[in-house]
Amino acid sequence: MAVTARSQMELMSGQKAADRFEPHVRWLNSLTERGMSVENLSQPEVDAYHRRALRSLLQFVYETNEFYKQRMDITGLTPEEASNPALFAQLPFLTKEDLRNDPRCIICSPDLAHIHTSTGTTGGKPIFIGHTLNDLYRLDTAPRYPSLMQNTRNTVVGNALPYEMSSSGLSFHRVFQYMQDCCVLPVGKGGAYSHPDKALECMLAWDMQTLIIAPSYAVTLAEHAQKLGIDLHRDFNLQHLFLTGEGASPALRERIERIWNTSVTTWYGSLEVGLIGIECLEHQGYHLAEGHTYTEIVHPVTGEPQSPGIVGEVVLTTLMRDGMPIIRYKTGDLGCIEEGPCPCGCRLRRLQLRGRMGDQLALNSGNFSPLYLEQQLLQIGGTGNWYQFIVENGELSILVEASDSSVDRSELLTEIKLRIEASIRQSCDVQVVDYVERDAGKARRVIRL
Repeated sequence: MAVTARSQMELMSGQKAADRFEPHVRWLNSLTERGMSVENLSQPEVDAYHRRALRSLLQFVYETNEFYKQRMDITGLTPEEASNPALFAQLPFLTKEDLRNDPRCIICSPDLAHIHTSTGTTGGKPIFIGHTLNDLYRLDTAPRYPSLMQNTRNTVVGNALPYEMSSSGLSFHRVFQYMQDCCVLPVGKGGAYSHPDKALECMLAWDMQTLIIAPSYAVTLAEHAQKLGIDLHRDFNLQHLFLTGEGASPALRERIERIWNTSVTTWYGSLEVGLIGIECLEHQGYHLAEGHTYTEIVHPVTGEPQSPGIVGEVVLTTLMRDGMPIIRYKTGDLGCIEEGPCPCGCRLRRLQLRGRMGDQLALNSGNFSPLYLEQQLLQIGGTGNWYQFIVENGELSILVEASDSSVDRSELLTEIKLRIEASIRQSCDVQVVDYVERDAGKARRVIRL
């Protein structure tokens, strides 16, 4: 049978990807075979891997994608030169608007097998990211992080994340099946066939030991369990719970630990990039997934690189991806990198997140992270797990539930008002209400009027 011009292009593109990334896959797999991972490597060893991987990535996109080729040509750098971190910082940033204006602009392989779209919580047109089978089942599963996975290998995992359109459900499905040899219960997040009551029934029937879930849905499931007479401490044998999909203050994480009677750590990731960082049990930041991504911190306005410990915008590059690689993507998240040792023993650098630039509450006294205010609020005894911050013309109003009927609402209101006003340095309105409206998707904790 004659080979068409298009099929020739597909074969060439697939072969280029295999040629470029295969040495890195073999190297990462060799670490696994020796009982090691990128977690065990020194920073110079990680830096050397990043240099090799960036060289392969840049050569691949230069040969397969006009969008990236033109951007590299503008700088006058060859792929070899641009793989030097000092020169890599000269490449243009990739932005959300680039991806919204032309979702296909960064396609480097026509063999896309799966396409995810953004949740829409940041506003604007949706963003689409496609993956090849090679991305999904070979490149993305080669780097391992065994200690950060908290001994979840060979456990039964309840995956309570959305499977439709969002990348989260299916991404973690693969993580636990292919990287941890787990049996996954795809209980979803309140979809057509995944009502919370049914999800709990499934988890109980199969003796779930690991749970991956969004913070707000962890609270929702606990509320349904109470209504059904299920005791989360007595009836479940949960060994670890991972949070992802939404931000969570330490105070909320600690509440979820008490509610579910287990250790809790958080994953940081995104549709565009995938896995970015994993928190350890020391809760001192996200250990960067340096097998998957190359992380930079830049000044949000000037784009200049920031030194470790200095807060700036998080910029990310996917190291091994052949469908739609991401190069120097401005996330809109604020954070800084810490290079000192972590008590947990993992040698990967840590990312301290400081919230999203677009999520800051613009009050008359300044800008504040919603997670900072959540921390202040949920540390107050008697507050429930549901609240809303309402911002209008620089003024803050708070709706919050009491934890139970025994709480003196007048005293609780006074305590909240005193603490929050001291935190934001301006007055605020507080209402302790019977019920705060829930959202079927991501928790809507902030309302701007």
